[in-house]
Amino acid sequence: MNIKFNIKGLIYGVMIVALIIGGFVIIPNMFMENSKPVDYTMVQREAVPEKILDMMDKYTNEERALAVKLDKKIYVIITRGNNSQHGIEMDKIDIIQEDDKKVMRVEAKYKEKESSYAYIVVETNLDELPDRIELNTIKEK
Repeated sequence: MNIKFNIKGLIYGVMIVALIIGGFVIIPNMFMENSKPVDYTMVQREAVPEKILDMMDKYTNEERALAVKLDKKIYVIITRGNNSQHGIEMDKIDIIQEDDKKVMRVEAKYKEKESSYAYIVVETNLDELPDRIELNTIKEK
């Protein structure tokens, strides 16, 4: 039995397989965002550190998300601003990498005033402060 070996066909076959595998790996990464969820726990009103309460007077009139490092813990504070008809509720926190900077994306919902708060303080599992914080809010219907 005499087997002929076609090197040109083998090279084309390997290139096609490499392109197909590369397409399944590279193309989805181009369209998907690499974000890591941040674990957090809500801090009860009576357990909010005194230093955070002292600085809250400056920011309660603004819709903001702030990060504070106290006693080796990272806290995130979200305020609703001047919207007195609604309260705010935490939805999720993600960290994404943009141009060698860590960006914290905080998502919150405006809810009925009776079932939510004017500001929220959460304790995260982060070790260091992010370079930038983005607050995305939506109104719940």
